[in-house]
Amino acid sequence: MTTQYEPSAHFHSAAAYLSSALSLKQVSSSTKLELYGLFKHLTVAPKPDASRPSIFDMVGRAKWDAWDGAEKKYQIPKEAEKRYLEIARGLGWSEGSVVEKAKPAVSKTGEEGDIWDDEDSGKGSGGGGSLGLTVSTLAAPPSPQVADFSIHGLALSNDVFGLTALLDGEPEIDVNALDEFGYAPIHLACDRGHIDIVQILLRRGADRNIKDPDGLTPLELAQEAGRVEIEKILVSSP
Repeated sequence: MTTQYEPSAHFHSAAAYLSSALSLKQVSSSTKLELYGLFKHLTVAPKPDASRPSIFDMVGRAKWDAWDGAEKKYQIPKEAEKRYLEIARGLGWSEGSVVEKAKPAVSKTGEEGDIWDDEDSGKGSGGGGSLGLTVSTLAAPPSPQVADFSIHGLALSNDVFGLTALLDGEPEIDVNALDEFGYAPIHLACDRGHIDIVQILLRRGADRNIKDPDGLTPLELAQEAGRVEIEKILVSSP
């Protein structure tokens, strides 16, 4: 379902400013996401028409949530546009702003363009159209080629030896610590089907009832992902 709302000339002016202003590189990810969600809500569709990306597409998931959140928060399009303009003014835009020509953003692959739109391509984001923020970037999860020796990285990569060594070497480490996206190591292991990792974490005191950002427990994640063996472990373990 596409939007039937026609944003004002001021909105288009603000979007052009945000796409071209050279002083926006330090804008926080939360602000960029809010702008993204508002822009999509007003110019593409009230909410995403694709399913929510998996927890391993953190960028896509964050963008989907921002767009869906805009639809839930603003039932009246004019209120959403008012908020977009409010943020734009706080970032230096005014009705009389002269849009400067900015150097195109460069993605991590070395290609020019809006990194947000690069990520939209082929990922079922639920609609096209740019954010109106050429400089808007959100750090993507570490590439599989980049070693992550944190407790979350080891759980995610199914590194049994590495996780055991970490926990033996740092017995005070919190096995229930949440990462920046709100997931505990056991959430990641259950979703990926890493049986040995789940067993290690449980032996070290992982909370089998800890909830992820969607309110799901490790057991519920395992059930959703079809991880039957892990489901049995979580049900049978004391």
